[in-house]
Amino acid sequence: MSRCRLPAVRCEHCGATRLGDAITDDGRPSPHAPRVASEAVRASHPGPWPTCRHGIAALADCMDRPVPPACCPPLTLDTTP
Repeated sequence: MSRCRLPAVRCEHCGATRLGDAITDDGRPSPHAPRVASEAVRASHPGPWPTCRHGIAALADCMDRPVPPACCPPLTLDTTP
């Protein structure tokens, strides 16, 4: 029985280990999956937490920075309340 072995890659920002070797268009390892921003993350963000033009709140990356939802490119985040 064979096992699939994925390489372990460390995040350059937080040091978390992630599996896989997906590469972004600029040649770097892809970031680990963004997560839903908790109330604490939203509260610590300077200004209101951004939303996209559809009204969907941004996700959070490993450093608690906003990540736009899949429906919109990064330039369409709205930080108005």
